[in-house]
Amino acid sequence: MQMDDQIRDFSPSDALSHDSLQVLLVLGKLAETLAAAGEPIRINTLFSDLVERVDSHFSLEERLMDSHGYPGRHWHRLVHRELLNEMRVAQAQANAGRTAIDRAILRRVRALFSPDEDEDDVFRGRAKMDLFKEVLRALHPADLAEALSEFDLDQRAGIFGGLKTDQASGTLEEVGPQLQRELVASLSIERVAELIDFMTPAQAASVLRNLTPAESWAILHQLGAVRSRKITALMEKRESESLRHLATLRYMRAGPDMSCGDLLGSYRSMAASARVWRYIYVISAEGSLLGAVDMRDALMAEPQTRLSQVMMTNWVALRETDSVDEAAAQLENYGFDALPVIDAEGLLIGVLVARDVMTVGEW
Repeated sequence: MQMDDQIRDFSPSDALSHDSLQVLLVLGKLAETLAAAGEPIRINTLFSDLVERVDSHFSLEERLMDSHGYPGRHWHRLVHRELLNEMRVAQAQANAGRTAIDRAILRRVRALFSPDEDEDDVFRGRAKMDLFKEVLRALHPADLAEALSEFDLDQRAGIFGGLKTDQASGTLEEVGPQLQRELVASLSIERVAELIDFMTPAQAASVLRNLTPAESWAILHQLGAVRSRKITALMEKRESESLRHLATLRYMRAGPDMSCGDLLGSYRSMAASARVWRYIYVISAEGSLLGAVDMRDALMAEPQTRLSQVMMTNWVALRETDSVDEAAAQLENYGFDALPVIDAEGLLIGVLVARDVMTVGEW
């Protein structure tokens, strides 16, 4: 009976405090060894021990969060994941002798594990929030979308408002209708229009239909005439969508004589505003679709190799007159993430993203 009482007295907070102390002890030894310019083998051994203890502590936290229904467990997991990923990369580089341990990583660990008398959250929410803001740019929009639902309205607005256009646009697309409306309300119409303009027409229509008519009209008014007509057509004529309206123009294209080396040198700037990143569509001077290059093939080819030599010529293409059901069947049969859309003359008029077809199917 006395033993049971002792077990009950050892609370989750005690377990976390004990683990935190172990992390700080290893961190202290590592800091001392670094300051004394100790042997690299000793430093790497201590850092490996630190990674293991931090990983163990985060695992304990996540189990406790789940068992107690902690409301912020998803974004805490993101912080854990990103910090551990950073630590493991540093560990691998140090073990390979390529670089020394980055002191900034040690400062982050110390900030998360040092005692804070004013912190009333056993999972150190305030300290982790600072790190969460640091790793924002590394997070996928799907992760951000799930994390945002765990913050209050002011926090969401602050986090979302600081994102770059591509990440904010992807996140707005991923969140649910209610959260979409809240995020849109936290931004200016001009800023929302920037985010909408970065989406494909189908994605834009999916978001705008969750807003009020007045909000949708104001946002569409900020876009160009062609974009507005495409999006409006999808919003108003959902039974007879045209693949021309669904296809995005944010794809990467090149001529057949471009070399793989030149493509790789230009890829970063080409992909900055693209919605399809894996394929480069090879077109003639007249705009006809000649083939498609998978970026994996371009990476493996010799730099002087021309795109015409590595492109796929038996590429499946959709006609603009095909139905959405036909497009969905083709995407499923061949397992592509996207398919080009051509007109009657074989000119490339856009690229249909598989996700947009699924979006239309939900309408």
